[in-house]
Amino acid sequence: MIFKVEKRKWRENGKLRTTRCYYLRYRVGDMPVDKWKSLGVTDFQVATKNAQQFVQEREREAAGIIEPKLVRDAAQKALPQHLNDYVADLMARGRAGRGGKGARLIKTRITGLAKECGWNVVANISADSFILWRTQQTCSVRTINHYQQGMISFLNWLERVGRIKANVLKHVPKVDERGQKKRVRRAFTDEELRKLVDGSGERGIVYFTAARTGLRQGELKLLQWVSVNLETSVPHIIVRAETAKNKKDESVCLMPEIVEALKAHRPANWSPNDLVFPLGVPRARLLRKDAERAGIAYKDEQDRYADFHALRYTWATFLQRNGIAQRFAMKLMRHSDIKLTAKVYTDEMQLPIYDSIKNLPRLGCTQIRAQISGAGGQNVAQADAAKREAEPNKTIDNVGVCPILSLPVAQGEMVEAAGVES
Repeated sequence: MIFKVEKRKWRENGKLRTTRCYYLRYRVGDMPVDKWKSLGVTDFQVATKNAQQFVQEREREAAGIIEPKLVRDAAQKALPQHLNDYVADLMARGRAGRGGKGARLIKTRITGLAKECGWNVVANISADSFILWRTQQTCSVRTINHYQQGMISFLNWLERVGRIKANVLKHVPKVDERGQKKRVRRAFTDEELRKLVDGSGERGIVYFTAARTGLRQGELKLLQWVSVNLETSVPHIIVRAETAKNKKDESVCLMPEIVEALKAHRPANWSPNDLVFPLGVPRARLLRKDAERAGIAYKDEQDRYADFHALRYTWATFLQRNGIAQRFAMKLMRHSDIKLTAKVYTDEMQLPIYDSIKNLPRLGCTQIRAQISGAGGQNVAQADAAKREAEPNKTIDNVGVCPILSLPVAQGEMVEAAGVES
């Protein structure tokens, strides 16, 4: 170990310069080069004492006797201060969501969770207190898992920047969500969508655009005319990266019907930077009122909801129902996984499954139908069973022929004897 208290020297314009305060020059353990630490004093004896305390602390940290100074300082810092630093880092890295909404939501969840669990400083956070809180909740399983994921992300950040040694919630399993979803969406049928668009006044064009482009509520809210290309050979909408969920610029092709509707909606004095929907995008509560006014069930008999995001389900189902290739549908939905398009966003109850199988080729088993119905239309098997019940004492000889399967032959002989057949 290197340990030396001295003043730092350097040359400036050919003259040797010396610092006013003393520095500690040290090297501990596997350090490749010497490090300098300002002791902040001009008295040599005081500087030597401060240097000894610093080196003693570093040696104890290396031996595991005490925690690193950064961890010790962080343990005394209030949890909201760490949370503010985390949110600021999310904003700086562009990971805060559209307009910072994601970061604000995480902050709200962590603040509420810390308050209910009694976590004032980082040292208070424990797996046991979180599990106890989780057992007392009445909200949905999905919501509880969202709270846990937000807290885990926060603790992972504290671990990466060196403020804690380990994430105490890292190995706490999440609650299984399978079979416990409280909100399952469905697609609007064509007739329901027509009623919703026609009966919602100025909001109808918003619903129609959502159902024929798959744009999300936030994307429609920030959509500008500069991103809507209606006069090109391939009409399309460009979803800008700053408004998209996946932070990528992507284009969505437009079918002729929505092109005509948007042209009719566009004002004569429009400018490229104007919003396409200046009056805003209806929230779920307003859509529910519009749907009920049009006679559309907001929640069907299978407890499936027809909310605003269901309009995106409507677009995916409309594509599948009309024979659009799944790869094209995946592109139009802007999904990264085709399973998401085919399984999650497609309402299978609207697919023409029966229509596709009802005209399949027949096998043509006429003898099976004859054995079941008989010549007179009666179920021969049941008639034979009744006959045997009426004659319980009669013994049937085993002659190698099933009596049921021999009936059609006997009936054929009777018909021939009556002269019906030649």
